Amino acid sequence: MIARVPRKIWLLFIVVGFGLILLAAQNSTVLFPEMASYHLVDQQTLSLKVAAAPCSWTRVTGVTETATDIRIKVETLPCPINFLPHTDELDFQQVTVSLAHDVANRTIADAQGQPIPLGPSS
Repeated sequence: MIARVPRKIWLLFIVVGFGLILLAAQNSTVLFPEMASYHLVDQQTLSLKVAAAPCSWTRVTGVTETATDIRIKVETLPCPINFLPHTDELDFQQVTVSLAHDVANRTIADAQGQPIPLGPSS
């Protein structure tokens, strides 16, 4: 004899599954935040000041070093809980960039080659 599963359990599975699908669909959107400025922590470490949504996940996804410049790619995943009360204002987040070689006189730029201004040390 097969035991019947109560309707409430089926309903719970449907609601949880639907919620997971919505969460996965929203987080498939990757954004490229504005890099406001950087400062040197040491000759092989930079700290970037990045404008992103308050509860987003922001990280460095690429660093390309040449003899003349350093290009940094930063990506952010939007806040997964979009239905909670929030504002459209951005917060500044700090992300750390580790370099293979000293900064020396190289230009610091975003992935598209736009220079990132040197800012004050935190």
